[in-house]
Amino acid sequence: MTSAVDNSVALAPPKRRRVPVRRRIVPYVLIMPGMLLLAAMMVYPLIQTVVFSFAKVQLPTFRTSFIGLKNFTQIFGSDNLQPMLGRTLFWIVGTVVLRFILGFWAALTFNATVKGTIVLRILCILPWTVPSIASANLWRWLLQSDTGLIDQTLKVLGLPHLALNWLADPRTAMPVVMVAYSWAGFPFIMLLLLAGMQGIPKESYEAAKVDGANWWQLFRHITIPSLRGVIIVAILLEIISALNSFDMLYVLTTGGPGNSSQILSQFIYQTGFTSFNLGGASALSTLLLVVAFGIFLLYAVLNSRSTQREGRS
Repeated sequence: MTSAVDNSVALAPPKRRRVPVRRRIVPYVLIMPGMLLLAAMMVYPLIQTVVFSFAKVQLPTFRTSFIGLKNFTQIFGSDNLQPMLGRTLFWIVGTVVLRFILGFWAALTFNATVKGTIVLRILCILPWTVPSIASANLWRWLLQSDTGLIDQTLKVLGLPHLALNWLADPRTAMPVVMVAYSWAGFPFIMLLLLAGMQGIPKESYEAAKVDGANWWQLFRHITIPSLRGVIIVAILLEIISALNSFDMLYVLTTGGPGNSSQILSQFIYQTGFTSFNLGGASALSTLLLVVAFGIFLLYAVLNSRSTQREGRS
């Protein structure tokens, strides 16, 4: 009887010690300065932008008077909105596709176990480490029509008919900026995909090779399915980055010639800081925020579906 009681006492779970209230409050007190700084730098400007989008802002006092949806109706009634949205969509699709292709190709190349790949990886990351303004000025020098390296090289090679005024021609301004923007940002995609490839078990490839699979079957049935989550995250991040891109286009073309390379972010800048219409600029920024939030919701839905599929399998 005594042994049974002793065993029951030994098997009983230990009582949880009650943490004092002071110790529970201390972590929140320690992170409070950081949270307040984060709120001051991010939350307050976000709320202020939404408030401005429904008001008429008087400068320089920043006094606001509520006008409802008038800023939004003026934006949607603008003749420049539809072509600008078309250029923005072209910019997003073009840069995301180009960056992803370059990043995927570089990740596949540097994933190979070849001597010297570490040095090549470091060299490939360099465009991403260069500040965007410095990168834009570098490309502006390369693309100049009179002293630019590209046109001068074409003339030396006996191809003067291919030397163009790249940044002043409406047909080439947007594509060349897309190339410059993709060159500066594709290493980020490369790092994401390369990290995902490094995490794929080598045993999966070895077992498939034993079964007679070729390189295309390995790529299609092992590499791509294993990188599905990384690919979704990379594409969504690049879409957000392309929506908010401003500096490269502003330095190279300032939205010109005319408005041939102007996208939504530049239109917001022009509306707010050239036309001094802070209400209209805030309304455009609010719409951009809604689009970005919708993209993150799309990611959440896709991620939950992929998690459910993995759980079923």
